[in-house]
Amino acid sequence: MVKELRRIDNEEQRRSCFRKRRPTLFTMARDISEEFGAHVAVVAFSPTGEAHAFGGPTVDSVLRTHLPADGAPPHPPFPSLDAATETAGQAAARVAGMRRDGEETKALVAKEWARVAATREKVKAAQATAQKKNWWEVDAEALGEEELPVFIRALELLKSDVKGRVDVVTSARLPLPCREKQQQ
Repeated sequence: MVKELRRIDNEEQRRSCFRKRRPTLFTMARDISEEFGAHVAVVAFSPTGEAHAFGGPTVDSVLRTHLPADGAPPHPPFPSLDAATETAGQAAARVAGMRRDGEETKALVAKEWARVAATREKVKAAQATAQKKNWWEVDAEALGEEELPVFIRALELLKSDVKGRVDVVTSARLPLPCREKQQQ
């Protein structure tokens, strides 16, 4: 017996039904992901417009894999379902392409690490030249155009780390309301 689905007219009933059915939907998505190793992304918008999402492994990874931001056609991470009809030559070509992609990725990673290391050395040299005690005191003008993004990212990480430590110290030093009354 098939249950006919139709829009629920009463707004309160619609919200209530959504609240009850959403966990079931996400449970089914998780089960499919775990049982079959499938990449699953489910995004549901409540009647009030609030977004709820589930992703296996994550929504971001599924969307990045299957809906690339650069407008290029998606490249599925798995061989086609027609793998049984794939010839040995086609399989070899596919594997060679995957190896080539892997080597290109390794080369890009090595290039980026070299860029970061070069930036680190340039910052240290500028620090020594300016006789500064800390790396973040280096004059940004001493750095080239290629080093600035790495330097900016390092400053952002430092700022975030300092803010986190300040928050911890500040919250640890807050007097409790009951102690303030006792001291007065």
